Amino acid sequence: ELLDVSTLYSPPNRAQLDDELRQQLLRVAEDDLEQQMEVLRNFKQAHLLRVAASEVTEVLPLMKVSDYLTWLAEAILNQVVLLAWEPLVERHGRPERTDGQPCNPDFVVVGYGKLGGIELGHNSDLDLVFLHDAASGGSTDGDKPVSNEQFYARLGQRIVHILSTRTMSGQLYEVDTRLRPSGSAGLLVSSMDAFQKRILCFKWTETFLQALSLSR
Repeated sequence: ELLDVSTLYSPPNRAQLDDELRQQLLRVAEDDLEQQMEVLRNFKQAHLLRVAASEVTEVLPLMKVSDYLTWLAEAILNQVVLLAWEPLVERHGRPERTDGQPCNPDFVVVGYGKLGGIELGHNSDLDLVFLHDAASGGSTDGDKPVSNEQFYARLGQRIVHILSTRTMSGQLYEVDTRLRPSGSAGLLVSSMDAFQKRILCFKWTETFLQALSLSR
């Protein structure tokens, strides 16, 4: 990375980050999670070096540095979701939506905090909330079916594991999931319907408190 000046001071855009990481992971066997995790960590470290080099030489202004770091995290998250999703589908099949169609993946990673605000720094953690849109009470369509809720709970756990496990190359990101709808005591992955109802309840409570304050 240091020797190749042509790339060291030429930060890629979001699409280029996605493509570069995808190409690197294609060189690794699909069932070799340990090596995939190493590729993810080396990819992040290489781009952190390029961010620092571009920042020190003022190729990138401060606002663009946070953009680059956020794009980097998003590119990594996209691939981590795929790496977590595919083995679970192979083992249990796909969860089903309310219309009976298989999920693909009908799963959302919501970034809160600095990730959601496109303000990541060099040592920022990731505040994440996981949501799915599978049918309540349904199950997967594989030979070893599990409930939709159980499938997505395992998916969320696997994502956190890939991101936060320390390997020889270090840790990808510290992950904080305490901002999920029901807090630390709630489910790691919530359904879209439950999340929407909680938002509506929160808005109603907020409106009620505002009205109460105005009436005093």
